[in-house]
Amino acid sequence: MGSFQSQTYTPRDVLPTVRDLLNNRAISLRPVNIENTPYGFSCIGIAERIPELGTTMKREVYIWHVSSGLLPLTEQELERWGVDAPDGRHWILSERKLPDDLSPLSDLNVEIWGPDKVSTWIGEAVLSGELIAQTPDEVMDQLTLETEASERTTKPISLKPLIEISNWLAHRGLEGASFTPVLLDARMWLVSGYLEGPNGELEHSNQTVTEDPWSSNLSILDLDDTIVHSPELLVISPPESSWLSDIRLSSEIFKLLEVRRKENIEDTNQSGHVRGMLLQTWSFKAESSDVESHPIHIPGWIVQMPEEKILHGRNGRIYDPA
Repeated sequence: MGSFQSQTYTPRDVLPTVRDLLNNRAISLRPVNIENTPYGFSCIGIAERIPELGTTMKREVYIWHVSSGLLPLTEQELERWGVDAPDGRHWILSERKLPDDLSPLSDLNVEIWGPDKVSTWIGEAVLSGELIAQTPDEVMDQLTLETEASERTTKPISLKPLIEISNWLAHRGLEGASFTPVLLDARMWLVSGYLEGPNGELEHSNQTVTEDPWSSNLSILDLDDTIVHSPELLVISPPESSWLSDIRLSSEIFKLLEVRRKENIEDTNQSGHVRGMLLQTWSFKAESSDVESHPIHIPGWIVQMPEEKILHGRNGRIYDPA
């Protein structure tokens, strides 16, 4: 069985993103001025706590950022940094790759994250909805529903996860298991047409249906349940046989779009005037419909259990990799 490797998600500005993410988690940074640090190293502040670093890092932590560069970070550069680094605990977030044979600094308590680990951390925050990835000139609250729908036809979007990975692992006694965020391939169907009432009334209808091939499920998509910009993570496709056939898909989509409505009725008979409620069926007219298919992604994780398994971020089930 082959191993999975996540693609690197590199935000345009890593440092502001890190600050925003720490702020969202109520981690305040106290400014500090440290001189004589090597080129590319900057201390962005001191935090009282960093939950990401585990229970051993409860005291104050100096947080460092290493700006991007063409060459990997070397042990010699880290040693030069360590000469002037203050006593205490340190967390280094590097946009430069780390050497494969990097050994811990002997005299300092240092946690070093390379670009892949930083990208994974930020990618998980985007998937959970904690961060919203967007272009600088984009103002989401000014978009109309039509504009959002148009954007979804050109750029893949993701559904929000319904499970929290740490809790899921803890409930199964897998707290120490390693995991990597990924995206699972799915489809959304934009369906435009008419509902026909019990008396031949016609009502225009636009609906978006999600096809989840992993759980063989169709559901009406709620736009509030999506992330407009997917993080750049590895996308895993299901077995080809998991997708619904055209005939079954057509039948199930139009059945799903059928609407049942309560309507008031009034009748007069020998007993007098009677009022009541009647459940009426409005059927979707398949012959007048327009259907378009577009990609959509479902959040998930590759989890070592100890074999690699795919964890579905919506239904909490595990699947074997194809």
